Amino acid sequence: MNNKKTLLWLFIASGVVALSAHAFFFYQWGHGQFMVGPNDGTAQMLPFKQFLFEQYKNGAWFYAHDFGLGGGTYSQLAYYFSTSTFFLLTSVVVYLGQWFGLFGHADTVVFWGQAAVFISTFRLMIVIFTSTLVFRYMRVPSVYAFVGAVLYGASIMYFRHAAFWEFFADSYVWLPILVLGVEKIIREKKPTWLIIGTVLTLINNFYFAYMNLIFIGLYALLRLIMRFPDDRSTRMTQIRLYIPTLLLGFMISAIAFIPAAYGFLQNYRPAFSAPIEAFKIRDIVLFTSRLWIIPAVFFVLVFIRALHKHKPFLLFTILTGLFLLFHHSPLAGSAFNGFSAPQFRFEYMGAFAVAGAVAFGLPKLLNTNRKSLFISVGCTAALFLLALLFLVFFIDPSKWLFPIQLWTVIGTTIVTLLCLCLRWQRVLVTALILCTIFIANIYQYERLFVEGNLQKTSTAFLQSDQYDGQTQSALIHQVLATDARPLPRTEWMAGFRNNTPLVQDFAGNSAYSSIFNKHLLFFYYNHLQIDMNRESVSRYNGFGDRANLHSLFQTTYKLVDPKEDTPIPYGFVLKDTNDQYHLYENELVLPFARVATAIYSEEDLAELSMLEREHAMLTGVIARDEIARDTYDATATDKMPQATIHPVGGTYEDGVLTVTEKKGGIDIKVGERAENEVDDYLSFYLKNRDATAPLFPLTVNEFETSRKSLKSIYKTEENHLTIRVQSSDTLSLRVPKGSYDLRDFQLYSESYDLLREASETNEPLDVSISNHHLHVTVPNAKDGSLLTVPVPYEKGWEVTVNGEKADLEQVNYAFLGVQLSQGDNEVRFSYLPPFFRLSVGLSSAGLILAMLWHIYRKKKTPQ
Repeated sequence: MNNKKTLLWLFIASGVVALSAHAFFFYQWGHGQFMVGPNDGTAQMLPFKQFLFEQYKNGAWFYAHDFGLGGGTYSQLAYYFSTSTFFLLTSVVVYLGQWFGLFGHADTVVFWGQAAVFISTFRLMIVIFTSTLVFRYMRVPSVYAFVGAVLYGASIMYFRHAAFWEFFADSYVWLPILVLGVEKIIREKKPTWLIIGTVLTLINNFYFAYMNLIFIGLYALLRLIMRFPDDRSTRMTQIRLYIPTLLLGFMISAIAFIPAAYGFLQNYRPAFSAPIEAFKIRDIVLFTSRLWIIPAVFFVLVFIRALHKHKPFLLFTILTGLFLLFHHSPLAGSAFNGFSAPQFRFEYMGAFAVAGAVAFGLPKLLNTNRKSLFISVGCTAALFLLALLFLVFFIDPSKWLFPIQLWTVIGTTIVTLLCLCLRWQRVLVTALILCTIFIANIYQYERLFVEGNLQKTSTAFLQSDQYDGQTQSALIHQVLATDARPLPRTEWMAGFRNNTPLVQDFAGNSAYSSIFNKHLLFFYYNHLQIDMNRESVSRYNGFGDRANLHSLFQTTYKLVDPKEDTPIPYGFVLKDTNDQYHLYENELVLPFARVATAIYSEEDLAELSMLEREHAMLTGVIARDEIARDTYDATATDKMPQATIHPVGGTYEDGVLTVTEKKGGIDIKVGERAENEVDDYLSFYLKNRDATAPLFPLTVNEFETSRKSLKSIYKTEENHLTIRVQSSDTLSLRVPKGSYDLRDFQLYSESYDLLREASETNEPLDVSISNHHLHVTVPNAKDGSLLTVPVPYEKGWEVTVNGEKADLEQVNYAFLGVQLSQGDNEVRFSYLPPFFRLSVGLSSAGLILAMLWHIYRKKKTPQ
């Protein structure tokens, strides 16, 4: 059989296995269910894919003004799909399909939900195909190389990743290529494949590149120690080749990796403060794990002592042992997660190690004597029996026991052991492949569809009012179609889905992503203490119903469901309605671009209230101390000294609130109110004293929010809150039964005189926005005045004034500004990914050096 024909058959076999391994999801696809998780899958994966496809199709490669309040595509979405090879390839296919009329509209999340199982199947086919070739290169016979590739590719974590966080599954492709690269250096002194593997893993996802490079570092270290018969490179030669190879790989990938890594470093997430255990029994990897199931055949091979003399088998067995240890180590989970909260997304590496051990070990079974084989099979059976007894008698079986998965694994184990005892080698190979496929489909049903609630992700749900209701988006777009302002934003989320604006295609003021501009997060957490109705990292939304902030940052419309009794900020009036929703318009929204002559210092405002900071942004602009030239005169008066606090349903003493009833708190009696007092701003410190208490609701009059448990890895660690409510004689703060630290009260009243004045006196400027450019015409400016626009400040923005490069300013804590010259000013803001020119230079230089090195080595190496 010639090589091309072999590759063709391998490709077909890989496709057949990939299709069979997705049989359950294809069945569900036919019934309107999708291979997409109901949480991050519908909240992030689908919206981001739809959004990025439209961005790229329209030529908006670098910046998105409608991703939340605005953000760089390469720096803030590279963790997801913006540089994903498979997503980009999928986008090309979809674009061409649309061009030739093969696909319908790809501008809906339903399309991307429908495509998920096809993309996953294609990816798995590539994983099996490439992994087989890697094992074949390492001198594993073709059939056993294919078996190993199936055990790796169709391992249960692949489907978990592909369903819940699709881009996680891409890492399955790059790991074998990195291993091939290391083997090429060791066996042939050829660095090309390691350069390719490094480039691919760094470009696709910086997070998984970190984990993959840990694995390949361990692999290369073990290979330095363990020499194989085919090895040509000495240890010193390997080291001399690794250094320039990895350096060139980094240089070539710089165009994508540097902006992504910089975006990650500029993100903010509170440090994980809970203790991390070194070792903990999390599950039983023989049959109950939701992350990694080690097949029985691996243990049979391990128990055959003669196989330990075979170094490739021993290498992969040692790797499996390491990752089995890591599987039960939260400390290792933290290390693989960048020394943050323990996460076990690296477990696919353990599956690859098992696959390698099985691929190398199975061919050797032909030479194993029957006695050794029977002893090994007996030891394996005993191991499984002991594990089952341990589960039943020493661990709560209801926690881990999933009957179908358990009995499926036990059944496949029995089949495997029987084939081994009878030395049915061909039957064993077939059984291993079929059992892997069967377990994969059972896992999809029991662990993903039922336990993981994938049953909720359907066409009906994606088109419902809980996600993308047409009655919602139609009302929003009807009004936006006639709004000529530069970037009118609409506040609306379906439930707590912060990426609803991406789904329904309007500019909103909310976003949900693991990577954010830290200046924007600090703006919410610290500088303005904006409560987002739900405490959680990686999210922001709205402005806490604070009218001043809505007007400053372009919240022009607010959609509400009248049945939910949603608070309406001051200045918003009913604009339009339909059968289900009301749309309000902000009559006091300020111009997109504003010129301020009063420039206040951040440091001077640091001790003032949130309300005073809002007033400073209305009457001028807040900037760095070096360019500030005006003193802000505080006018708001704290009303707490005159107020009285009365406990309700418990006690309040020395800053400790103890609620003894089901719900309680305090009433703050403010007393007589002035006629012009419209809203109250109540600031305070609140922290649950019970470290194990769950998430709890918090209400202050009509305002509702929630606070995370102290043990949650998603808590913000920000406990100083500011809440806006309508002015009233009594402010009622309520929490559930428990004990809380509650102190540092401040209470200010807002009349909105300054907002009305700013709305009347600020004249709109000529503004044009196109992708990553922003042009503002400012007539008759005073020298030293400062232009501010509600676009988040981040590295990558540059600005020119009248054609001359100017200093970009970070104003109002987190937004863009620039100082103007006397007279007319033409201001142009432009965005490129962080360090873009340097990255392009490094990538170009890396490609050139790699080609020159290849030519040099080719000439130097004798033919």
